[in-house]
Amino acid sequence: MTTDRRTSPARARAAGQRGFTLVELLVAMAAGLVVSLAAFLLSKNATRFFQNEARASASHLAATVGLNRLAADLQRAAYLSTPNIRVDPEVCQVQPEPLGLTLLAGIAIRRQGSYVEGGAELAQSAANDLYPDSIIIGGSLSSNELFEFRSISDAGGALVVQLNPNSAAVQRTLQRANGSGQGLSQIFAPNRILRVMVRGQTQFLYGVIHSTNVQGNPPNLIAITLKPSPGLPILSGLGRCGVTPGGATGDGGWVNVVNRVRYNIRSLVGKDTPYAPLVAPIAGAQTGDDGRTELVRVELDDQNNEIPETLELVAEYAVDLKFGISVAEESADLSVTDPFIQRLPIMSTDNPAVYNVASPLDQLSTAAPQRVRSVQIRLSTRTRAPDRDVGFPERSDGRRLRFLIPDILGGTTYARMRTLYADVALPNQAYVKW
Repeated sequence: MTTDRRTSPARARAAGQRGFTLVELLVAMAAGLVVSLAAFLLSKNATRFFQNEARASASHLAATVGLNRLAADLQRAAYLSTPNIRVDPEVCQVQPEPLGLTLLAGIAIRRQGSYVEGGAELAQSAANDLYPDSIIIGGSLSSNELFEFRSISDAGGALVVQLNPNSAAVQRTLQRANGSGQGLSQIFAPNRILRVMVRGQTQFLYGVIHSTNVQGNPPNLIAITLKPSPGLPILSGLGRCGVTPGGATGDGGWVNVVNRVRYNIRSLVGKDTPYAPLVAPIAGAQTGDDGRTELVRVELDDQNNEIPETLELVAEYAVDLKFGISVAEESADLSVTDPFIQRLPIMSTDNPAVYNVASPLDQLSTAAPQRVRSVQIRLSTRTRAPDRDVGFPERSDGRRLRFLIPDILGGTTYARMRTLYADVALPNQAYVKW
């Protein structure tokens, strides 16, 4: 018997193959680990860079949105209102109260107002030697309509203004309210100032809204009740403006609402506002969120108090707000009709001349906000988290590129800043001569 010792082709190929040795496997694993580690480091750095740039972009967007909103309100300063109620010759009678009415002006810039109003809440800004201003803007900001009224009557000591429900302004407001606009009751809200012009009179009257009654759908009665104090000036025998005492002013005329809004930088952390979840600190020990501040807009009532439900967060992580102005200087030469415009810019330190002219009416006797022709704004925001360990010197006008966030990460850390400027003309004060 013979045995065939030939090997099949498959077995021959298998026998000719050899596996990896342990040394080869270890070298391959080490090389792969090095490549993976390099890829991980590149990916980590790219991710960190992307996150840092995303925060810088968000900071720039916040500054842009905040600046645009503030500029839009400034352009309506003194619109359907007065640049300075205390010296305006078109005001029928300056009332001794309430405080908010006696302070009515197109603009009022308070030197370091945000810091004065916020105190310790602005500790981060103070650590950077930044003391933001605040500004109050007065004008018809909630509506651009002049509403026709039919009569002003005396109802038990309170004056009632009855609007014409068929007027074009009312009809336009009703149409806007069907969409996303404000209705009549929202526009003529309590504690807002009401400007009144009686037909045939050349001066304006100012009162304060107590309540608004709108009946019917569509309305057939729109009655605005004014507060007894200050009421409206009474028309006397020698007077040129006012309402008829004890009776009705039946000649009609026009009314509009005047708002006063404050912009300042403040902290909303831990405050009872709708923005509490948005500003709640996340990893405050790494980001400094505990001391974050925002640019806020809030309306003031007739007593100069804030109306909480009107508070708006305009720009997140805002850290500085400064103003400059351009002022009309009247010539002593009566033949000169065009005033000289003097520019009072933002400087590295506060420019006292800005606040001497544009301060609130109850702070400086030199206040003359009616002479302001334009306002320069500088708004600065910071990134949410620090990403630099070295600061930069400030620029010649006080602008910063880095924002120190103290007492975090066990050392000195800086967040990048975005600073935007705008020059806003005040068209409603362009031709004021007094």
